[in-house]
Amino acid sequence: MKMSSKRFLILLAILAPVAAFGQRAVGELQAEYKMPIYRNAKCADLTIVVPENGPKKATVDIFAPDGSKVRTDTFKLKPGENHCIVKKIAKFEDGRYVTMVNLGDTTLKRLLRIEHVADIQAPTEPIKYRKLIFTPDNYMFEKISKNLKIEYSKPEIYEAVPNRDSIVVYIGGNSFYKTADGKFAINVVANPYVERYGLYAKHPYYYTAVADQPEGPYVRLPEGERPAPGVGGGRMHLFTGGAMMCSDHLDGKFELYDPAKHGTYKLTDIRIAQQIDPKDFGCVKASYRTYWSYVTTSTGDTVFLSDKPVFQDIPVYHADQWDTGFTTNDNFGNSWLSEDGKTLYIARGQTVRRDAPYDLAYDMVDGRILTVYSTQDGKDWKYVHSFTSNGERDTPYTQQYGARICKMEDAGLYLVFVEHFVGDMQQSSLDLDYSRDGVNFYDAPGDGPFLYTDDLDAFYFGGLYNFDTDIVQHGKKYYQMVAQVMTWPHFFPEPLFARNHLAEITAEDYERIFRYRGLKEKLPYFDKVGGWEGLAKLTREGHSSIAVISYRADGWFGVKAGNKTGCFTTNPIMGGGKLTVNAEIADNGFIEIEMLGNGPKQKVTLHGDDLHLPAFDLPEGPCKLRVKMRNANLYTMYID
Repeated sequence: MKMSSKRFLILLAILAPVAAFGQRAVGELQAEYKMPIYRNAKCADLTIVVPENGPKKATVDIFAPDGSKVRTDTFKLKPGENHCIVKKIAKFEDGRYVTMVNLGDTTLKRLLRIEHVADIQAPTEPIKYRKLIFTPDNYMFEKISKNLKIEYSKPEIYEAVPNRDSIVVYIGGNSFYKTADGKFAINVVANPYVERYGLYAKHPYYYTAVADQPEGPYVRLPEGERPAPGVGGGRMHLFTGGAMMCSDHLDGKFELYDPAKHGTYKLTDIRIAQQIDPKDFGCVKASYRTYWSYVTTSTGDTVFLSDKPVFQDIPVYHADQWDTGFTTNDNFGNSWLSEDGKTLYIARGQTVRRDAPYDLAYDMVDGRILTVYSTQDGKDWKYVHSFTSNGERDTPYTQQYGARICKMEDAGLYLVFVEHFVGDMQQSSLDLDYSRDGVNFYDAPGDGPFLYTDDLDAFYFGGLYNFDTDIVQHGKKYYQMVAQVMTWPHFFPEPLFARNHLAEITAEDYERIFRYRGLKEKLPYFDKVGGWEGLAKLTREGHSSIAVISYRADGWFGVKAGNKTGCFTTNPIMGGGKLTVNAEIADNGFIEIEMLGNGPKQKVTLHGDDLHLPAFDLPEGPCKLRVKMRNANLYTMYID
């Protein structure tokens, strides 16, 4: 069976209890929008499933967020699955539109979620960045020919530190660096499973593994031995970015913020308290699974910024309950500041309700979509927009389980390493998104995620988790650690909860838990893996690892030319330095660069494969570059 890469996308969550799914009984009549969120879409697919002798017609009333009716559509139905196309939704403003699907005597209420994300705009002034990275939009290009493609690198992945300890469920990487003596080191945390009904032991243990090459093999050092890092900490400092902002514990009694009493604070001081259990904080009474904005001010006081939670977890929706945009979960990204420093952004996992036929009872009751929120004071928060939805790598079951958002100051580019998970595959993978303004985020081009596999025997078949952005350069490549990979499918912990060790899991454990949740019918590789026994065997014999990936230095994106010569002209850039080129040029290829604008006429033809092929000096002031290329990959231009 061939697994489509477009359905094969990332990770780690708390699995909902089996009993929770009983709260969402599904009748014979079903209705749900195919995608949880429609982003920049022209139409929406409302899937309606009816039984034999069911209604022959559906009347669909759509109401705007303010309650006004904006649409009534009528669709003919036949037994089975009907795809009713709701057209012209591009005219709808952002928001959650209530849809009443009238099917004879039955009415089903569903949400149509609409979002519009602006295209990246061409710069209005000459680009001042010293590192020019070419993303697939009009930011860098004034003109680009059809013979050129912008692609991202496909990384190589290496199993750096495998776990061979039968009582260790997970190992993860804490850091990755180059040592003072030129070796490569990974600091490891190991989580034993020694307590019944608990996934981890309370006290993980730590060790360091080293290798002569970044790909490995890595050898474990004696306990307590840790080599000294090289100059600068032994890792590349390519990115800036804020903290995760999430505090798992906050104890004591606190006051609400009073400027006269508590002084001032900065946006970067704001944190989010994650309160799992109810607790009285004095100024607020935090209920179950709520998230609160707090800060330590210039007076040294820790205070709450609002008496209302910023986010609320909804593990299981009730029949009359719907998401608001601020219903969330424990999957999150980091924080970052706007260009002017006046707005703080964070990424959180938004929980959206899903109903049949696009719910996955054996996975999660609801979809998780990574969403950007903003604040200018920590008190008032705004919903900005979700990450990719209805994008080229999305399916009805796609979820974003977190992200690491990093800014390259000298390139004016945000790179987003997203953990994408597809529920009906029960696997996760690493994707790469990007942004030019730190507000709007876009899919990188390509047929599949940045890093994934459809090989059941691969050491990272089950998923790639907790991506670490420590980067080490070695030769022409960057090496980056994936903190945790595993061979097991995503749902393996549930059978483990009833056992002491992975080695004890049986086919009966899997069948008992998942039979009534449709796993056999919905998991695409169920038969290929060998059914219930195959899943149990995969879990018993599986293991976790730490991985290292490699790709071209500064080569997340590249302009690719084949046998036909292609040409592009840049938008105006600011000169004043030596122009060098990070490029890979075949023996029968070339890259020709010509400066357009004021100053002496300059043109150079480049050959070879290097990170800094010398071109020419750019005079001070704005200019454009015209580039012709054939059989070559152009990754980055530098102005030094």
